[in-house]
Amino acid sequence: MKRLVALSTGTKLMFASSILLFFDLFLTWQKVPQEYGGKFNFTTSLDAWDGWGLFLALATLALLTLLTLRETNVDLSPDVPWSRVVLGLSVAMLVLTVLKNVLDAYSAWASYVGVVLAAVCVVGAYLDRDRAQPERERSLSEKWKPRVRAAQADVTTHAADGRSDEPGAAEPGRW
Repeated sequence: MKRLVALSTGTKLMFASSILLFFDLFLTWQKVPQEYGGKFNFTTSLDAWDGWGLFLALATLALLTLLTLRETNVDLSPDVPWSRVVLGLSVAMLVLTVLKNVLDAYSAWASYVGVVLAAVCVVGAYLDRDRAQPERERSLSEKWKPRVRAAQADVTTHAADGRSDEPGAAEPGRW
């Protein structure tokens, strides 16, 4: 519970709205009237899982995954502007939701709720746009320092005395 309270307002908005948007994709987004033989009229209910809805679901899952990774202690690359990536994904979700509503006929109430939830997600990403980037960790080459091994330390001390542990080193013409 403490971790949820510690989240920023924008992150809370994005988590809540993207989870609700994902579950909203399973509700009825279209009510298409149908005729059967000229005598019977009925309505076909369609959810959002078609071409544009699938892209919307993938973008929503990508955003949820990125938010989860960002809030856990996973090392993300400091060279990538993660706040801009989150904002871009949120805007893409809003564009896909509006596009789906415009292109699909007979939109139902759940499709308009989807537009509102995607817009709330963009607002949350906008609030988090100035979020601090993860600190850049020093690379391995910057951290590495050669260490002196015990065998090398003995050779250097003996070399200062003029003696060596290598056999045949005292014989000048051998090697």
